[in-house]
Amino acid sequence: MAGILDGIKVVEVASMAAAPNATVILADLGAEVIKVEPLGGDPWRFGHMTPGLPPSKVAWTTYIQNRTKKSVALNLKKPEAQDALNKLVATADVFLTNSPRPVQKALNHTYEDIKAVNPKIVYASINGFGLKGPDKNAPGFDATAWYARTGVMEELRPKEGDPVALPVGLGDLGTASTLAGAVLGGLFHRERTGQGSEVFTSLMHNGLWANGCMMQAALVGTPPMPKFYIDEWPNPVTGGRFKTKDGRYVIIVELNPDNIGNLRDAFGADHLKGDERFATPQARLKNAKALYDEMQGIVAQHDLETVRKRLSEFGANFSVVQTTEECTRDEHMIANGCFPEVAGADGIRTVDSPMHIMAEGVERVAPQAPPAVGEHTVSVLTAAGFSEDEIKAMAEAKAVGLPK
Repeated sequence: MAGILDGIKVVEVASMAAAPNATVILADLGAEVIKVEPLGGDPWRFGHMTPGLPPSKVAWTTYIQNRTKKSVALNLKKPEAQDALNKLVATADVFLTNSPRPVQKALNHTYEDIKAVNPKIVYASINGFGLKGPDKNAPGFDATAWYARTGVMEELRPKEGDPVALPVGLGDLGTASTLAGAVLGGLFHRERTGQGSEVFTSLMHNGLWANGCMMQAALVGTPPMPKFYIDEWPNPVTGGRFKTKDGRYVIIVELNPDNIGNLRDAFGADHLKGDERFATPQARLKNAKALYDEMQGIVAQHDLETVRKRLSEFGANFSVVQTTEECTRDEHMIANGCFPEVAGADGIRTVDSPMHIMAEGVERVAPQAPPAVGEHTVSVLTAAGFSEDEIKAMAEAKAVGLPK
């Protein structure tokens, strides 16, 4: 059994989140991923110490960004390190970077540079705001390029409320899936034609895609979606959110109007049978506030477990508004393999990547512990043809970093 990308070598020159997450997906599918990082390491290795995040002694950011990879530490400002990178590229299938275009040019790893070394390479890159226009070289993170710039932040702003902060990495992780898919497309193109290619995505474009429904509405001249207080939602049985006795929330999304009777029975709302205010979809829309008040009044009498049990028993289309910590204990998520254990990491689990390709003779690669900075510098450079003395000389020149 082997991963579907077994035999594919990926060289990554990237930091932080979206691009390294894309190569995690490729590693999960069986690719050999060589992470080229500065001598001090990718800064996001230390992301767990970011102000505003909960304190942790575990460098958890490296598990989601760097697991199942090899680490080679290169100071790409040094000509010797650029030479080493080119030797790695010469035998690679994919080169992936999120270096800004000016940095690519300064450190000689533009598409043209890499293609000159390996014409059949699939060159993948990502930036904040795209390849053209006045902001093409502007710095961008998911909070700015994916979230704020694309309307998503405004769509999620509560009525008369302040903008809501983006959970860490939310835009990066979705964008990573796009980039990984583009790489697979590039590899398929090479399989068909024998030719390399350049593939690209941006955080901005992925944010627009994530906001595609509202964006499409705007593109045809539709006014913005109005904002509602929770008890003003125009259809409580489709998207209504209700607070339980113990302060938790559930959301109900029953699109089929014929399910109203089943939902009423789940709520134990016998007193509403025959109530003309709620007898038809049109009547429910007209009397939405009254319907919400009736439903909220019932939910508020019970704790979450009682509400969950009743809605489940009657097959209602609903979900508990779970906390992130609760997800780590979610029996259904665990059954679907969403949180595999990381080999060699003392029982630490990680979030499995979402791309599953199932075929005979193929299996996913079990997550491996993230490498230390430069852990594989010697072995990878030796395999690329450098002698022990050459590697030692490069280390003394601070062109490469050796494991500590």
